[in-house]
Amino acid sequence: MEIEEANAVSELNSLSIKDEEKHESILDEPEDSNIKAVTSGDTPYTSASRFEDLNLSPELMKGLYVEMKFEKPSKIQAISLPMIITPPHKHLIAQAHNGSGKTTCFVLGMLSCVDPSLRQPQALCICPTRELANQNMEVLQKMGKFTGITAEVAVPESNQGVTTARRAPVSAQVVIGTPGTLKKWMTFKKLGLNHLKILVFDEAAIGLLRMALEMIP
Repeated sequence: MEIEEANAVSELNSLSIKDEEKHESILDEPEDSNIKAVTSGDTPYTSASRFEDLNLSPELMKGLYVEMKFEKPSKIQAISLPMIITPPHKHLIAQAHNGSGKTTCFVLGMLSCVDPSLRQPQALCICPTRELANQNMEVLQKMGKFTGITAEVAVPESNQGVTTARRAPVSAQVVIGTPGTLKKWMTFKKLGLNHLKILVFDEAAIGLLRMALEMIP
C-alpha cells in the first residue's frame, strides 16, 4: 500500500501544463489562455465550441439547455469534456477557478458514460465532505433529469435509520459520496465496482487520494 501511495503522489506531483508541448494532463484556465486543442500521446482531442460537438444524447442535451440553462461550454468545459467523453479515455486532472464550470465537466462525463439499461454502479464520485457530495448530487439530478439514470448519495445519514448491514445493495448507476461511507458500503458488500467506468475525485487533495487508495481494491 505504501508503494501504491508513493506512486500516486509521485504521478500527481509530476503532472504539469505546457502549452508548447500540447500534452496536457492538468488543465488550467488563466485569463489569457488560448488553448484550442489538447493531445494525450498520439491521440488528438479537439476542443468543443458547442455542446453539439460532443455527440451527447438528446436527453442530456435537453438537461443542459432546459434545466441548466446553458448556452455554450465554458473554457474548461470546452477543453476537458472531449477528453472525458471521447475514447480512448485517459486519466485527467482538471484545474480551474471557482465558478468556471468544473462540476459540469465531471457530472456530464459521468452521465455520458452510463449505460441506462445496466442497473449497476457505473460512475463513482468521491468528495471530501457531505456538503459537497450533496451539492454535486443536486447538479447531477438536474442535468440528468430526462435520462432516466439513477443516482444515490453516500454520506453518513444516507441509510435513513437502516444499518449498513441491513440496507439493500446499491443499484444506482451513479454514486456520489464521502470516503468513509463509501468504504463502509464496500466493506459490507453493498457497493460493487465490477461495472465501474469512470472514477471522479472532486477536489483531489493528496489526503483524499490516499484515502481512496485504501478504499478501492
